[in-house]
Amino acid sequence: MRVSSTQVRMMANMRERIGRAGEVALKAETAILISLITAIVVIVFFGVIVRYTPVTGQTLWTTEIARLLLLWSAFWAAGSVERYSYHFRVDLLDNVLSNKVGLIIQVLVRLVFMVSLGIFLWWIIPHARSVLGVHTYVLQAPQIIFVIPLFFGTLLLFIHALTNSIRLFRKVFE
Repeated sequence: MRVSSTQVRMMANMRERIGRAGEVALKAETAILISLITAIVVIVFFGVIVRYTPVTGQTLWTTEIARLLLLWSAFWAAGSVERYSYHFRVDLLDNVLSNKVGLIIQVLVRLVFMVSLGIFLWWIIPHARSVLGVHTYVLQAPQIIFVIPLFFGTLLLFIHALTNSIRLFRKVFE
């Protein structure tokens, strides 16, 4: 099967576009994580200041929003950590085994990780249905906003785990 120069150019152009879109997505992911953490710091600082100054009004909402933002940032950060493969792991076997066997073990571990993420995603859907119509105590906000980060964070983890698995799989067969 011969590949023409036009097809080669088209594939190179497509890879370049995907690369640029990926860079934009990674920058957006980082910006969202920075904004979430900044918002947590500002809201908690505001809550502390208001609590210890003679200002009228309640600030119960600060703890609830800070909790929600912490949940969002934790799941978002887990996806970002997976993007660079910085999750905690014991690399004792990697040092003892050969490179090829170590890569195969890493691929198998990634597959198990992705299956467990799939099971977690499957679990989130009925849980989201169970909290529909239920509201939080202080803000009277729908509790689904506490379940949505579980879904998006797990989905982000799954996407990054899949791309890292594909990279590892390619290394195994080089």
